[in-house]
Amino acid sequence: MTTQFDSIYHGTGVELGKIRFAPVGIAWKALESEDNIMIQAGDIKYCQWLRFDHDKVSQLVTQHYKTQLETKEISVKGWNWGSTDVQGESNALVFYSNSPKYRLRPRIHEVSLEFATAAPPSGQPKSKKGRPDELTEIRFYVPGTHEGEGDEDEDVSAAQAFHDMIKEKADIGQVIGDVLVSFSEVNIQTPRGRYDIDMFPTFLRLRGKTYDYKILYSSITRLFLLSPDDLHVEMVVGLDPPIRQGQTRYPYLRMLFGRDEDLETEIQMDEEQLKTKYEGKLEKKYDGPAHEVVSRIFRGLSGKKIIAPTTFRSHEEMYGIKCNLKAVQGTLFPLEKSLFFVAKQPHLIEFTDIHQVVFSRMGSGTARTFDLKIVSKTGPE
Repeated sequence: MTTQFDSIYHGTGVELGKIRFAPVGIAWKALESEDNIMIQAGDIKYCQWLRFDHDKVSQLVTQHYKTQLETKEISVKGWNWGSTDVQGESNALVFYSNSPKYRLRPRIHEVSLEFATAAPPSGQPKSKKGRPDELTEIRFYVPGTHEGEGDEDEDVSAAQAFHDMIKEKADIGQVIGDVLVSFSEVNIQTPRGRYDIDMFPTFLRLRGKTYDYKILYSSITRLFLLSPDDLHVEMVVGLDPPIRQGQTRYPYLRMLFGRDEDLETEIQMDEEQLKTKYEGKLEKKYDGPAHEVVSRIFRGLSGKKIIAPTTFRSHEEMYGIKCNLKAVQGTLFPLEKSLFFVAKQPHLIEFTDIHQVVFSRMGSGTARTFDLKIVSKTGPE
């Protein structure tokens, strides 16, 4: 026996659907698209209801799933101070508000939780109504210290203890699968810091002192290998969607290597699997300049080719030109199909997107500089 309710939204989505309760589980189906969500009865740990029809749904939950339907109140008071707890085996994080005070959060003692954005199902067209509103980040201000569990354990900040608890319960620090190869203390310019890079079959993981990131290879759009000077080689990884630190988005990951820096490593996979799965794109062992080793492994795992300067040379025999984009100093690399300005926030200009190029302040006596203005077809100058 099944019971159906119409005009039901799934999560924070904007598309109406129908929900059905049956002894085998719960199912929600969208009205306009082919989206279909099914939950088996054995996977249901607890149920909560926020609004009306509580009695009818409560009877169905008790009858089919042998559990009680809890009443969950929605807080609309705007309070932002309280305590946290981890609920049950499901590791649900609960925030209890108990003081109607508003405080400006300082940057120290903060723990930021960033949530993955929902991706549309593969092969499904984008909805005309646009993407629904999503919660992408919560910041907690956690003052004070946390006592160590043992006599020998040192006290740590309450923010660090809260961070470690979330990391453990959410399995952020633990990933499924075996690490193929790791790189330690990689000098990353954007976002700035030293990060350990763990590369898995379908994603890579950046581990820094403050931030951890999980980046799918499918989100890598481009790979660049550039030489800003005679001493360094820079590898730039284009990302879509970009990684975030607070409100700042980073659509490019910039790694800096010394030209004379060597690296020897080995892929943790037998040669037969490498041949069958990656079709010769990955080798078992690598030994050579660090920028070549890392870029070749990125190319093999992501399937993206490496873009590098070809014929252009400056009057100093360099691949790039030192210049400023407004007040930002960087290096402009003329590539085969684009111009790439590399700075803290790189800018890529495709030649096919250029509408007009204007040179000004040229030949003005002793001046050694000139202005270059590029007008694009799809955006501003």
